[in-house]
Amino acid sequence: MPSPVKGFDANFLGRKLAFPKLDNKLCAPLLTGTGHEIVYTHFSVFVHKERRLPIMSACNIRGEAYNAEPREGTEPWDYSDQIEKAFQIDNEFYGNDKNTFDRGHLVRRVDPCWGVPEVANQAEAETFRWVNCTPQHNKLNRNGGVWFQLEQHIMEKGVRGKIADISVFAGPVLNSADKLFKLQYRNTDVPIPVVFWKIIVWKKADNKMYAVGFMMSQWQWIKHMLIEESAPAPAVLEKAVKPKLEDTYFENLEFSDHQTYQVPISAIAAATGIKFNWRNVRFPFVQKKFKPVTGEPVAKVFAFETINQTANELALSTNDAISQATLDTAVQEKEPLTNKQVELAVNNGMAGAIKRYELKGIQL
Repeated sequence: MPSPVKGFDANFLGRKLAFPKLDNKLCAPLLTGTGHEIVYTHFSVFVHKERRLPIMSACNIRGEAYNAEPREGTEPWDYSDQIEKAFQIDNEFYGNDKNTFDRGHLVRRVDPCWGVPEVANQAEAETFRWVNCTPQHNKLNRNGGVWFQLEQHIMEKGVRGKIADISVFAGPVLNSADKLFKLQYRNTDVPIPVVFWKIIVWKKADNKMYAVGFMMSQWQWIKHMLIEESAPAPAVLEKAVKPKLEDTYFENLEFSDHQTYQVPISAIAAATGIKFNWRNVRFPFVQKKFKPVTGEPVAKVFAFETINQTANELALSTNDAISQATLDTAVQEKEPLTNKQVELAVNNGMAGAIKRYELKGIQL
């Protein structure tokens, strides 16, 4: 039976984690007239009524219960029946964009896929809604790269001795200075978001919640398909330049090197206008200088399911906390995925479910 629990669960981590504060005037209203939160299995989405793109998603991920199946056939994208179709950019845009963009899941297909198969399958199907779709260049969106390994890194490293449950908030930076796509959609201009953000919240062994934030740009890959507006062109953040933190700095943010950066939560708040007033959450990364996150390919590739199962086996065999080194050693004794299996996972949309990189430069 499908899960009776709908939407983001604020108490998922054992302590209340409220939604960040959005400007409701910007959000598309529900058809029921009861608010703005579009609810699905294990996640929620809020949509910008003028931009017709999601402002923010919020998703609960149960790390040890991952239950996503490989993707089969074509992507079954559809409208949400919770808001007007007029607030949703559909395949008439993505199917006529000169192959510029992927239909980028804001809540990744595999993230809410946990629990019994019926619930996991329902959650997967619900990620294929236009309200959960953003225009992302394929070099940002595909192949399970650094951006898409962040959550699993927190699951592995964030909590000593167990696999973590986490809550993930994400969205595009929808800025008034965003440039327009060269082609119109239904006789309207479409400003394209350049930067995407992600905040991961988890509970450590000290029973306190922690949050870290990341931003990544697709500027270098899409700039040739955008046209100037009357608004001033966004400032470019060069790789070697330290960011200046004037009040307006983040309003027109771009990364010229399209790397993933760990940033303070305050930087995401300044860029988006979203207020993360979490007084019961700790923010370990407070420095103002952005920190590049790098991913080194691992010699042996394992499914995160294998890593989680190994952690559970170790937990059953001892009453002591399991160190990361102990878990790593035990995993290396398992049978890794073959190159063919890795290729199939990537091609079937399961790249986010396998560990292909060891992330470096993250402060937890």
